[in-house]
Amino acid sequence: MQFEQIAQLAVAGAINGSFYALLGVGFGLILGVVGRFHYAYALTFVLAAYIMSVLESSLSVWPPLAAGAGLLAAMALGVALERWVYGPLALSSGALALLTVFISALGITIAGVNLITLMWTAFSRSIYLFEVRPFDVAGVTFTNLDLFIVFASWLLIGLLTVALNFTDLGRSIKAVRGNPFLARIIGLKPDRLYLVVFAIGSFLSGVAGILNGARFAVVPNMGDRPVVFAFVVAFLGGTRSSPLTVGLAGLFIGLVESLSGLWVSPQWSALVVFSVLFIYLSLQPTEISGLRRWLSLGARLRG
Repeated sequence: MQFEQIAQLAVAGAINGSFYALLGVGFGLILGVVGRFHYAYALTFVLAAYIMSVLESSLSVWPPLAAGAGLLAAMALGVALERWVYGPLALSSGALALLTVFISALGITIAGVNLITLMWTAFSRSIYLFEVRPFDVAGVTFTNLDLFIVFASWLLIGLLTVALNFTDLGRSIKAVRGNPFLARIIGLKPDRLYLVVFAIGSFLSGVAGILNGARFAVVPNMGDRPVVFAFVVAFLGGTRSSPLTVGLAGLFIGLVESLSGLWVSPQWSALVVFSVLFIYLSLQPTEISGLRRWLSLGARLRG
């Protein structure tokens, strides 16, 4: 086992982990504040990438403008789902809201991916952000795009952490996350804040989708694996934790996934990650019971 191999895997893990961190923070914010198992997070991930790719390659739109359009589309979809699908379903489902929302989100994602395939075919597309250049440092290779992914991910996580802690909107979101009943009593409007949370989470999902499309390719099913990892990161970091804590959990998952390649085949890396989650949840059952309690509170609040 050579040092260069370990270093290369560690760097790859840090890059992937930063990407997972961004995904997990957005998913965890929605799950922790609103209590929705938002599987259609995968659809906002895909939609932003496709909108940017189509505008950029087919209509020659300036990349930053195309990216902005993709992110707005992702945010609009996320807000619309909460306003007209998840909210009404949760209101009528009570304690079964988690399952009902998950099933509806799964169906919407399948339908959305099929619609995207119908509109733009299943052939892979590309996203161009800037010229990709490789670097070699002490035998470890990476690209300027990899560095950009790491920088952008942690910048957004840091900004969200600051916003939640030091702005009125952020403190309102934290108040609703802590106790929606009390938040309503002091004059906050949880339903409106839920829409804001979905907009923020969908924005982060869209950014991740665009970065993933630039790094690899844009295909209809590109959101399947990322949404699963977002779920793992959100639960490992804690659905009520600070974005920075969830982000560090994402970094940890990326390193575990990558470094496990020293001992097992890469095709088993996902199993290693899920094993970590299983062990954690076995030792921290309060994470599950706490989520169930929140869903019950949220259902009664909407009623």
